Amino acid sequence: MGNTRLEPALRLFNQSGYEILDQDLATEGLVVIWSIDPLTPRLGDLFTVESDGRVHEVAVEELTTFRGGWSARCRVLGFMAAD
Repeated sequence: MGNTRLEPALRLFNQSGYEILDQDLATEGLVVIWSIDPLTPRLGDLFTVESDGRVHEVAVEELTTFRGGWSARCRVLGFMAAD
């Protein structure tokens, strides 16, 4: 199989990247995701975040946009054990 190259906007963690801040995940069920990716999420959009061996489904509950990017505060909906 050849080397498949996706457009940068289609890769979840491309070079412009995302940063996931999960220090409040265990205590408050919150994560903050920020990115300079031009594709901005909407309130209610879902992300999947892996942390401490668990996969969490989180929903955007607060969104902030700024010049060149965005930041989303997300709340955990549930989790499942990571493989």
